[in-house]
Amino acid sequence: MIKFYFSTAPNPMKVALCLEEMGLAYEPIPVDTRKGEQHQSAYLAINPNAKVPAIVDGKMTMFDSNAIVLYLAEKTGKFLPKSADERGPMLSWLMFVASGIGPFTGQYVHFKNYAPEKIAYALNRYEFEALRHWGIVDAHLAKSKYMVGNSYTIVDMALWGWARLVP
Repeated sequence: MIKFYFSTAPNPMKVALCLEEMGLAYEPIPVDTRKGEQHQSAYLAINPNAKVPAIVDGKMTMFDSNAIVLYLAEKTGKFLPKSADERGPMLSWLMFVASGIGPFTGQYVHFKNYAPEKIAYALNRYEFEALRHWGIVDAHLAKSKYMVGNSYTIVDMALWGWARLVP
């Protein structure tokens, strides 16, 4: 059974969705990041980056949400493109989530809701970039029901984790 270390933040939630959609058995193990549990030595042995999510699947340990969803899809053979021609776009969009949607949306939410002082430059910069990235997603989905081809894939799941935080 997969051990799934999580919080309710967007990245762990996309992994939770994947686990559920793929029908995989897992043991949910909450990590209270507000109390700093991710910095305890036992968790750092699983994820030296001190972030959630992480999984332990047998003897294999893995962290980073996008790497995890790709691993789970490859493990099950589910929610991946059927053709080699769609594999490249799937990887491009998954990395777009990892390098654009997540960081810019996350930083916008942080500076808007959690920063001890409101810094106009940071708020404006991250809001602009988050909206720009979500605009790219919106334009793509205006032409296609799913992010990759005609099928629901891990890219759609990866976006779902962040969708509730669109500025």
